[in-house]
Amino acid sequence: MSCFLMINSWAGEDQMTATEKMARVFRMDPEEADAVVDNLSNGNPWQFDHQVSDQQSQIAEPYLQSLGFDVERIPVMSDDDMGMGMEMEDYSESKPSFFGKIKNMFTKKG
Repeated sequence: MSCFLMINSWAGEDQMTATEKMARVFRMDPEEADAVVDNLSNGNPWQFDHQVSDQQSQIAEPYLQSLGFDVERIPVMSDDDMGMGMEMEDYSESKPSFFGKIKNMFTKKG
């Protein structure tokens, strides 16, 4: 099953390092990563726009947590699931993988 990664906040000790590593993990420009981490530190959650495999999320979640990110995995619901998680979007191999480009970088709470 796939999932989406939601990062609810950042409360680490070294924002520069967290920003650099986030930029590498999600393959985004350093300026984009800096804006994301700034918003996270101000309590604004961010969701990676693409689905992630369970294997990738099991590696990414503890790594991101070690950098001070509060990470949540949101399961993607397929047609044969029992109403858990989010509905699966039309997803093709042409979309970037976990390490692809970012869209819709910010979401606001509430």
